[in-house]
Amino acid sequence: MMGFLQLFSGVSWAAESKAAEGKKAPEAKQAAEEPALGPRTVKIAVVLDKLTKFEIGPGTFNSEFFVFTGCDTEPCVTDPDVSNGKVVSKEKVADLPTLKIFRVKAELEANVDLSEFPFDKHTLPITLTDKDDDVTYVSDPALLTQFKMPSVNPEIRLAGWNVDTVLMPRVVTHKLEGGLEFKEASFDLPIARPVLASFFKTLVPVFFMIFVAGFTLLLKAKSAAGRLTAATGGLMTVVMFHLSATSSLPPLGYLTRMDKFMLATYFVYLVNIFFAVAIVRFDEKKNEKFAELAYLIAGGAVPGLALVAWLSVFLKVV
Repeated sequence: MMGFLQLFSGVSWAAESKAAEGKKAPEAKQAAEEPALGPRTVKIAVVLDKLTKFEIGPGTFNSEFFVFTGCDTEPCVTDPDVSNGKVVSKEKVADLPTLKIFRVKAELEANVDLSEFPFDKHTLPITLTDKDDDVTYVSDPALLTQFKMPSVNPEIRLAGWNVDTVLMPRVVTHKLEGGLEFKEASFDLPIARPVLASFFKTLVPVFFMIFVAGFTLLLKAKSAAGRLTAATGGLMTVVMFHLSATSSLPPLGYLTRMDKFMLATYFVYLVNIFFAVAIVRFDEKKNEKFAELAYLIAGGAVPGLALVAWLSVFLKVV
């Protein structure tokens, strides 16, 4: 993957950095001897270069990104750190009088909500603070636009996920006792499962199972025994498919959208089995009138209940 430093066209960071260091060496020495600079606001921007190893169980992911920090006046002293994980390595790649650029590799954490699986969406945050408590970071996209830099490397790929092309900046405010508070700059990357792939891999197989069960409704009342066999066998197949579709998920304390869809499907199968049993019982008692009535009711009740149950799930009524 081409590094983002190669995209800084027309700028020789090494030459400028050395020149700046040469000119500012006496000033830097003097600044080092001075007391703390006091509370100050520093502009910040992030360019995400790499993203790997997203684990939905613990919500962890590895990332590599560039941190731009800019000051309005000199001296510009910054030392960014992540607050939602740990820094693996950090390297200062540009050191100008009022602009610093760091290349950071970090192991980060995100809050993962799988309630909408298999159409779940997540936000992967890069939350930054400075090791100097007097520094407050404020997002400033202008730090990137002056170099025509995107906030996300367009070559980033994360297997099984659609990755957004823009980092969304926001301010995270933490309130403490006594009315005190401190703020952190967070840059969020939205990701989502591919809708089409999720639909065909998790829902379409179930629809085909239901359609096969639906065709058995066309069998006459005299063939209810065959319908009952097909329905019970189909229910076992649906249960096994449900276990397979959710086997990749960690143990959860709530139902996902997939779980609710499958529970609705179980209900439809059970109603179908109920009417098949009723028809068989009426047929055994030679009660053709009630057998035919149960056959007609099943022909409308089973598809109708399936439609209502599935709509309730996908419209998020339940």
